[in-house]
Amino acid sequence: MVYHWLNDQETLDVYILTAPSVLNPLCYSEKRFWVVHNLGIEIAYKLIFSPNKGLNKGHYLIDDYTSGKGQEDFEGKVLQFGGGKFPNWQPIKDYFNVLIEPEV
Repeated sequence: MVYHWLNDQETLDVYILTAPSVLNPLCYSEKRFWVVHNLGIEIAYKLIFSPNKGLNKGHYLIDDYTSGKGQEDFEGKVLQFGGGKFPNWQPIKDYFNVLIEPEV
């Protein structure tokens, strides 16, 4: 799984940033359940809920949207997942692999 590969890189500090529906209070617990079920309980410590992703700091945001929940105000680079340059997780892994490769 690419999340675990990214998270295992010594040069990266990877978090999950999600914008839950404020109209559905169960959305918060459902998203946390999904993370624990699919990624493991230790990743729940790296889970951030924010209805405005632009309030968070970071170098990269991998998201299926580039606007609508603050992505346009995110200080780092937004990589749009699910189409174009990053249609699936393999191109994401390839992109970061080039960034973290030690120079020869």
